[in-house]
Amino acid sequence: MTLPYPLPRLGLLATGALFALGLASSAQAHGYLSQPQSRALLCKTGANTQCGAVQWEPQSVEGLSGYPARGPADGQIASAGLVQFGALNEQSSSRWAKRPISAGAQNFTWTFTANHVTRNFRYYITRQGWNPNAQLSRSSFESEPFCTHDGGMRQPPKVLTHNCQVPARSGYQIVLAVWEVGDTPMSFYNVADVVFQDGSTPTPPAATWEARGAINPSVDLSVGDRVATRVFDAQGERRELSTQVRIGSASDGHPNTWPFLLAQRINAEQPLLRAGQRGADGRIAPAPGRNEVFAQASSGIARVEVQIDKAAAPNVDLLLGSVPSQLAIANGQATLNVSITAVGELDITATVLDHAGTTRATQSLSLNNTGRQLALVIKPAQPGHHQLVVKGVVKGSGALVQKTADFMLSGPATPPGAAQFTFPEGLRQYKAGTVVLQPKDGRLYECRPWPNNGYCVQWSPSTPHFEPGVGSHWRDAWIQR
Repeated sequence: MTLPYPLPRLGLLATGALFALGLASSAQAHGYLSQPQSRALLCKTGANTQCGAVQWEPQSVEGLSGYPARGPADGQIASAGLVQFGALNEQSSSRWAKRPISAGAQNFTWTFTANHVTRNFRYYITRQGWNPNAQLSRSSFESEPFCTHDGGMRQPPKVLTHNCQVPARSGYQIVLAVWEVGDTPMSFYNVADVVFQDGSTPTPPAATWEARGAINPSVDLSVGDRVATRVFDAQGERRELSTQVRIGSASDGHPNTWPFLLAQRINAEQPLLRAGQRGADGRIAPAPGRNEVFAQASSGIARVEVQIDKAAAPNVDLLLGSVPSQLAIANGQATLNVSITAVGELDITATVLDHAGTTRATQSLSLNNTGRQLALVIKPAQPGHHQLVVKGVVKGSGALVQKTADFMLSGPATPPGAAQFTFPEGLRQYKAGTVVLQPKDGRLYECRPWPNNGYCVQWSPSTPHFEPGVGSHWRDAWIQR
């Protein structure tokens, strides 16, 4: 494959270190597999939980092209090698929501938020006998795609469907869909968790139960808390179909226990609903942890939500000391000193944001009926309105306490051409022309223009090759000022 511009001189590093973050695509192509729904898309819809950043960016699971010879490393295939999407690499037979599929002719649909020139689409499926409780590797999948479509180096429509012949399988399987972009060295890697009712026969009658929601093990619940379903059709909420469970003991409030209890209660009370995990035989049974909620296809039920009502919280609070209305900028930075006191046991995060909503300083700590003096260093500091946002999460209950205070920064602005960030702060915001201060040598570095600007964001503690001034290949990404 011919790349549109030469890669830097990385040698063997290209097979490992670079995949930790993946190259930024200057063309900004984006898209996701919407039928069957990808693991990342189900994170956005809420069917999958504890996904991290991908719940806001299912269209951005992008890594270097060349799979299976190159591309994301084993163990990082589901995330395309992007550390911010690393939660996608978790793998077990019960971790992810699954969608039904059958062998034979099936449609696979891509939805594009930026539909760029395309080289091809390829679809791979897990091998017979793969291990669903081990991280995905090349050995998990067939080496050859079961379906390919040539992109013709053309721009596809915003929604594109391929008809593919799916090979016979049984039970839980994974489809790896690869969209290879034509005008960058990148591809999009989407995994879809699917369950075959039978290797080759039509879906059995259990398929008349259609997924309409999920009971996610999202929080610990306390004695006295109540969790209930809310059921909706096209006309609105159907209160007679609601089911509720009140937590009677600490063990019942465990995140792997109360979803199981609620699923059991739904199945006992609601003939139009079933809750649980759907097995390879099509049966739906409650299980510890995450359970899906299904409705009869003919019921008209459109969705099922879960509502948690916390019992009255103990006496908890978060107290802020005096926050000055004005702070002076000195040497391009300012320090906000503030005292914080926890009434109760709280996990606390204090954040300073500028008027545009950009984080300028942050600090986290845990306090139990005690106080602490914080010194939040704001840099680079610019005159104008800022806010201090302090949130405390109550241990055990998850209840939130938040306090906000306004203040102004005054004094000389950071001079033009000075550092916009102190490396590696704000890493994902680096672009052509961004100037950073390298604290290791005290020098300023400017991110090179396209096509090298994508390398400026390629950094982690284990892959420092493009770190300005000190990395082995920093000159491919940066210009010393």
